Amino acid sequence: MTIADSRRFEMYDAFRSEFGVAVADTLMEHLPPAGWGDVARQSDVVALKTDFEGLRADFGRLHGDFDRLRSDIDLKFETMHKSIVNEINATVTDRLNSQLRWMIALFATQFLALAAIAFR
Repeated sequence: MTIADSRRFEMYDAFRSEFGVAVADTLMEHLPPAGWGDVARQSDVVALKTDFEGLRADFGRLHGDFDRLRSDIDLKFETMHKSIVNEINATVTDRLNSQLRWMIALFATQFLALAAIAFR
């Protein structure tokens, strides 16, 4: 149950007139600003601490999960990179070999044609 500011002022005014300003001020400083329902009990604090410890453990597990995922992704990217590089190397090598065979055949044909012309 919350107390309205007007009721708090009435109480302060009554204490001030009965016991003096210093006592009334001291009493008001010791009262919670919105009522006792807003004050945490020790058991509330302990429950929050337990909840936060549970969250900390959950975040620790998540951190470990993300580390494992990062490692898995790094490994997969490294494997894909090697596979792509190997495929490119194989394709380039195959094309160069094919081109070299054509050039050798062309040069051999030209050589034979020149030899046939020269020995006629």
